[in-house]
Amino acid sequence: MELVVSHKDALSTLDMLECPSGNFDSTYHPGGNGSTLFIAEDKKDDNNEEEGIVQNGQLVEEEREKGRVGFIVYWKYIMMAYNGALVPLILLAQIIFQVLQIGSNFWMAWAAPVSKDVDPPVSSLLMVNVYVALALVSSLFIFIRSHFLVMAGCKTATILFEKMHECIFRAPMSFFDSTPSGRILNRVSNYIQHVIFNCIWN
Repeated sequence: MELVVSHKDALSTLDMLECPSGNFDSTYHPGGNGSTLFIAEDKKDDNNEEEGIVQNGQLVEEEREKGRVGFIVYWKYIMMAYNGALVPLILLAQIIFQVLQIGSNFWMAWAAPVSKDVDPPVSSLLMVNVYVALALVSSLFIFIRSHFLVMAGCKTATILFEKMHECIFRAPMSFFDSTPSGRILNRVSNYIQHVIFNCIWN
């Protein structure tokens, strides 16, 4: 918008320098290169077109929301992949993993002898075997949790990618007339980057 206004001001200043009397005809550039300029009526039409472009929203200001992200946004993101069917499984796997971690710590604290003079409640072989079994089962559940997270993240990223490009490809021409292409490319690349990084780190 500032660029269009500056261009309009430059054209009006040029008109005033060339024809101070107000009678505008086809004139020549002061540099003497022989190139004719626009007629005054054409200049007025161009200015009117520029004003109409600005008024019709050719260079619109982008609206941005301020404040915290609402819970509904996170809820839609969670429920987008498989209608949220993997969420209970992910939570269950995480809970079981935490319980097994606590159980393994409690087992080592209980089974390990306090000192050399005190007999341990179980043998050393049994203590190690139970601890290894708890560690293996907890590793299995943490793998299940990570696998479900990757599945949900990749599915959500794919859905967002398809819907975003579908909205862009099916948008009316007025959207592209009122939105710069650089802004569209910037937003699409940023959103894809955020979604992909979120999928990877999950």
